[in-house]
Amino acid sequence: MFILDSLLVGGLRFVLEKVADVADRELNDPERWRGLLLEAQLAHENGEITAGELALREREILARLRELNPAAGGAVLSTDDLAAVDVFADVGDERE
Repeated sequence: MFILDSLLVGGLRFVLEKVADVADRELNDPERWRGLLLEAQLAHENGEITAGELALREREILARLRELNPAAGGAVLSTDDLAAVDVFADVGDERE
């Protein structure tokens, strides 16, 4: 019975450590935060959020990006940079 309990606890510990590692990586991934910034800008352009809500989200996201990379001296992507982003999609098969 003791062996079974130790295996169960060990397996549970392993799973919880893996979940914690994934959550930590996601919270500390600058690309994820830049994506959230882009989503907020697009939501504002689509009228889903107000300018005040955009400003609040932008402040929070940019603060987090500065925390993740303090060596950048505050140089992070802002919504001003996003206005210049062009997106092109190739749908592949173009039939006439």
